[in-house]
Amino acid sequence: MYPQIYMHYFMSYSMTYVITHYQDTFITEQVRIGTTVTRDWSFYFQTPVDQLRQVYSRPDFDPETRHYCLKDNTVVGFCTSKIEKEDTERASLEFPLVLPEHRTGESLLFERAVEVLSQKGVKTIYTRVSDKWGRTVQMAEKWGYTAAHPLSILYSMDTESNSFPQIQKEDTVTPYDHERDFQELVTIFATHFNMTPEEARANFEALEKAGDTVIAHLVIRNNETIRARVLALRDEEDSTQARAGAVYVTESYLLNPLMISMIKICKEKGIRTVVVPLLGDQLAQKERLIPFYESLGFTHACTIDIYEKLI
Repeated sequence: MYPQIYMHYFMSYSMTYVITHYQDTFITEQVRIGTTVTRDWSFYFQTPVDQLRQVYSRPDFDPETRHYCLKDNTVVGFCTSKIEKEDTERASLEFPLVLPEHRTGESLLFERAVEVLSQKGVKTIYTRVSDKWGRTVQMAEKWGYTAAHPLSILYSMDTESNSFPQIQKEDTVTPYDHERDFQELVTIFATHFNMTPEEARANFEALEKAGDTVIAHLVIRNNETIRARVLALRDEEDSTQARAGAVYVTESYLLNPLMISMIKICKEKGIRTVVVPLLGDQLAQKERLIPFYESLGFTHACTIDIYEKLI
């Protein structure tokens, strides 16, 4: 039996859509639909099943902020939102991901998500938009969003067509050690990358269990303090592509040994394409960072912006 808190029916000829909120049994279908709908999007990451289960099992998870569109008792689309802890009048609301033959469900999901958030006291919603992400630009226009600020800028490179200079020897690049580095990186991510401490802890705990998906996870320490960090994860859909996690450096000269070490490991492990993001504090340093990445052979791949809407 599906939850009875809210069941929204939409009739169109012989088709009936039902909008309901989260159930444990929906997770697998959520990932399948998300992967299918975003298959041709550039550098979009669909959270895998195991990681979603971790997120959705936290004490602060609100199932009423995850919405699903059903047709004949089968999930055909979903829409996720999250109210900010520090400012409960703001919430993220990702645009609906719905199978192409069921696009009627997009508006139903969006309208229900906005209704629930409004009932919970939210005044402003925001979402991620990119011209490389399907119809998100058109959705933003359709539903009255306005551009607020960049979220991230992605650069990519072909490892097969690039040679790399010698790594500078001022600092030693070492593999991430969970026991040694975990708590310090949680603090760094909560401070510099717009994460709560809980989100940062969950992130690094999930990475520790990610196995071969983690291609390289490197840090540079100086005087027992983490001065730099980079992560490379293998793409689940394309095993020859890797995406770098948030790159953290305290001083620009650390980028050279950090990034070249990561790229060389990726190349050794059969990665042809490496994608790195500029996000968080790094956006303010893009005039310095972009020339560095370009000097290694990276080119601009995608820009993701935050759009906002009052409700």
